[in-house]
Amino acid sequence: MADTLRIMVVDDDTDAADSLAELFEMEGHDVTVAYSGEDAVENYQNADFDIGFMDIMMPGKNGVESFFEIQSLKPNTKMYMMTGFSVDQLIQQAIDHGALGVLSKPVDLNKVLAALDDLMSTSAQVGH
Repeated sequence: MADTLRIMVVDDDTDAADSLAELFEMEGHDVTVAYSGEDAVENYQNADFDIGFMDIMMPGKNGVESFFEIQSLKPNTKMYMMTGFSVDQLIQQAIDHGALGVLSKPVDLNKVLAALDDLMSTSAQVGH
């Protein structure tokens, strides 16, 4: 795997989404931002991403519903869910269906960067 990841950031809070995307871009990654679950699904239909970070609580299609739809399109999707709320049932559904984990908002940028490092080292080991 190259040192550059293709990352999807999904959050209806445009400031939060743009800030996280900017962090990833400063680390040298290729980032696509979506501000709704519907846009995220559309982006995944049209492109492949190494990892995604999706807010759970969004108007319209929530992050878990969007993750399930993306997973049906691309079963090997790697996704972290993010939330600023206590939504235990939705979080558990996402974890049960393969989400990599849940990050509390505001996200700890060190944890996010560590997650990317883990993905890059794991992918390098399997020759991806």
